[in-house]
Amino acid sequence: MKKRGQAAFEYMILIGAILVILIPLFYYSNEYSNQHIKIEKAEDAVRTLGKAADSLYALGPGNKDYVWINLPGSIKETSVNGNEILIKVYVYRGESDFYYTTIGPVTGEIPTSKGTFRMEIKVLDTEPDVGVVKIAQP
Repeated sequence: MKKRGQAAFEYMILIGAILVILIPLFYYSNEYSNQHIKIEKAEDAVRTLGKAADSLYALGPGNKDYVWINLPGSIKETSVNGNEILIKVYVYRGESDFYYTTIGPVTGEIPTSKGTFRMEIKVLDTEPDVGVVKIAQP
């Protein structure tokens, strides 16, 4: 009887040791995956807006299009100004900038909340902003 109890105790110790190793491993891999998804969403949103702005700028004033972007959580700041589209996101306990430099001048706003948004991109045809690409929610 004594040997069976000892074997069960040894199995419990072995399983406990394995769990002590595996639980942090799963936690950190999950954390890494979440941060990587956040980075990919921010890069994709900036790239989508930038490419659409460049395409419409090439077509000229009066043109407009709609694009869908999926923004991650933890956005600190967004900026659309001059020739740059910028999203600042908290990742890996720090701050990262994701930007796209456009061909022509851009203006507008990008939401700072998490979610999927339909964005209107149009080339302005009114003075004094003829040829400026405006990015905004419709």
